[in-house]
Amino acid sequence: MTDIVLESIRAIVLLGVVIYLWNAGKNRFEQFRTGWNFIIFGFVLLLFATFLDISDNFESLNRFIVIGDTETEAFLEKFVGYLGGFLFLAVGLFKWVPGVQGLSDLVDARTRDIQQVNEKLVSEIAEREQAEKVKQEFLSTVSHELRTPLTSIKGSLGLIRSGVSGKLPDELQSMLDIAYNNSDRLVALINDILDIEKMRANKMDFRMEPVEVVSLVEEALEANKGYGDEYGITFVKAVMEKEAWVDGDRDRLMQVLSNLMSNAAKFSSTGGRVELSVTCQDKDIRIAVQDNGPGIPEGFRDAVFEKFTQADSSDSRQKGGTGLGLNITRAIVEYHGGSIGFDTEMGVGSTFFFTLPILK
Repeated sequence: MTDIVLESIRAIVLLGVVIYLWNAGKNRFEQFRTGWNFIIFGFVLLLFATFLDISDNFESLNRFIVIGDTETEAFLEKFVGYLGGFLFLAVGLFKWVPGVQGLSDLVDARTRDIQQVNEKLVSEIAEREQAEKVKQEFLSTVSHELRTPLTSIKGSLGLIRSGVSGKLPDELQSMLDIAYNNSDRLVALINDILDIEKMRANKMDFRMEPVEVVSLVEEALEANKGYGDEYGITFVKAVMEKEAWVDGDRDRLMQVLSNLMSNAAKFSSTGGRVELSVTCQDKDIRIAVQDNGPGIPEGFRDAVFEKFTQADSSDSRQKGGTGLGLNITRAIVEYHGGSIGFDTEMGVGSTFFFTLPILK
């Protein structure tokens, strides 16, 4: 009885091995298919021999075995089953193991290559991060060191231009105007660089409070009137809501409007109008600045809000600017939970707009 139990367990184990190998080999090991098939067939022969071995313990079942006499059955069991099974296993392993070993060696080699590449990438990333840190520290230091003297220079030039020290010759007045305008551009550039640095480091201060948008736009119209006069542009109100409130930083939103209005003035035709509008759209407030400029070229539209980008980036461009204003504007609007975009048509003009969630 013990022999029957042990041989039955052996048969179950061998049957499980055959089923597992058959399923595991589906759609795999194509390069070593012959060796894998030999291994499976070897276990099948061992299973066959085991069944014959079990049948020996049931004399009453011998009449159902269509093998023949005892010697034939013994031959099939010992030579065909066990010996044949082990031979097929040996041949299968001989064919399969070296190929798998070669594949394993290939995987090890590729793993080492990947590790080397990864180490190189980590080193390069660390170097770039260090270089970026040095660059940002340099920009921040230079900007801070330059802003104070430039602001002082700009103020002094402004006082002299205003005639505090007496009337100036026309030629000297023209030179002072050039110096003042250039110092103004440098101060604006430094302020923009500092704002970009603050945003990158998440250190820009926002004082959030309820802001009435219509009054903010009216304030922006008055504050930027002088800038419009410089370019021969008139800022006017178009469609306006009676009242619209948002949660925001009033100074930063004024910066957004000033950036959009200054761009509209620079690119509008002399004597033209730049229209500002405030409208409600579902849960958002839409503030738009519309100019009558040449429009934005097709190839530049995807890069409008990127850093240091301008439609005319040549050394001879007629329109000044740092190329940072719209990038800063987008960052401020997105911080407020809004979005910014534009509509443009060549030869007709552009409308830059941004939306902010209505304050309930």
